[in-house]
Amino acid sequence: MKQIFFIGLTILFCSIRHGYGQNTPENPSMLNENTIIKDESGNIVEMFKLMELMNSGDMTLEPIKNIEGTLQYLQLRKATEEEKKMMAKMPLPGINDNLIGQKVPDFKMKDINGNIISSEMTKGKVVVLNFWFTTCKPCVYEIPELNKVYEKYKTDANVVFASITFDKLERVNLFLKNHPLKYPVVSDAKEICDLFRTTGYPTNLIVDKGGNYYSYISGVYPTVGHHISSSIQNALDGKKPESN
Repeated sequence: MKQIFFIGLTILFCSIRHGYGQNTPENPSMLNENTIIKDESGNIVEMFKLMELMNSGDMTLEPIKNIEGTLQYLQLRKATEEEKKMMAKMPLPGINDNLIGQKVPDFKMKDINGNIISSEMTKGKVVVLNFWFTTCKPCVYEIPELNKVYEKYKTDANVVFASITFDKLERVNLFLKNHPLKYPVVSDAKEICDLFRTTGYPTNLIVDKGGNYYSYISGVYPTVGHHISSSIQNALDGKKPESN
């Protein structure tokens, strides 16, 4: 039972690694564009619907394998009361506390409008970084949440945003026509992704006014906007980061 509910929790907060992660018997919870998720009636569940259902806290996911032990699909079902209690006690696996308080690397990048964003120009400010790519479904899912956060702080001169992708400018421009993202967008930025050692997508980082990691979230979950907004405000207020 513990394994079943843990997989259900992990897949919701999973990191999509360059879109090429594979489901294996050793790692059945890696979610990618080929992962099949079924509801209790046997219907295919799309990513956006999955997030809505998992947000209720009443559902979990169970891996269904064939006789060779290879994952066939993930079964969405109602969680038992015991599983709900266990999930409520578990930390979010997508949040990395190991980096909190460490200095971020020096950086310099240019957004698609030609504006420079660097560690030098953001000294004394809170920096909000989002890492994504155009074919990452969880990255698309969280855009409305990110836009709400941006609208809340866009007039605050002490908060700087950047949304960073390794995708080329042409692909990014096509993507933004269908999925408007209000963060300043930085394309062709594989070196920045590598600089911050980003291997999971989406990843959202908050850097405090001293240039230190304040919050680090890799993967997606329904309340990511609330977490980012809360971290920004706490960093602005000079509060110590909370452990997860």
